Amino acid sequence: MTNSKFTAEMVTETLQVWCDNIVAVGKVHSEGGDVRAIANKVLTDNYDYDSGKVLFKPTLTFGEQTFRATKDSATSYFIGGDSNFPNDIGFKLKPWVKAWFTEEDYILHDNLAIVQCNVHLIGENGDQVFVNKSFVFKICADERIRIVLHHSSLPFVPESLS
Repeated sequence: MTNSKFTAEMVTETLQVWCDNIVAVGKVHSEGGDVRAIANKVLTDNYDYDSGKVLFKPTLTFGEQTFRATKDSATSYFIGGDSNFPNDIGFKLKPWVKAWFTEEDYILHDNLAIVQCNVHLIGENGDQVFVNKSFVFKICADERIRIVLHHSSLPFVPESLS
């Protein structure tokens, strides 16, 4: 177990890396590159699937495929193309050209950061999306920061109840 402790600066840096990765995957896709390779790199570098457990609830999932407990299921959500997840269209392929976070708040606990924030995304065609996020970031044994919990949802719209 690592003796490193999370700091506020680490939270900000980790959130920015997450936002930058969204743009990077879309850029590779729009340039005709290997999206599977970049998605795998993002998941390996930033999520703890390879040596731990990840609780991942993507924004646009439902039913039996709501939660993504494996790297393959997360890859499918990122880039689509997996017949085991027929509803995945590849959220990160938009391509998103800008992503940033606001209103972050967090609790720091030793090698964990429990974080909530809003993420704003702008697509190549000008589409804008606003998403509520919760993360738990962990400083792993190799001293890399990885996600162990990622929950995403669209903001509640009160008019949808009427």
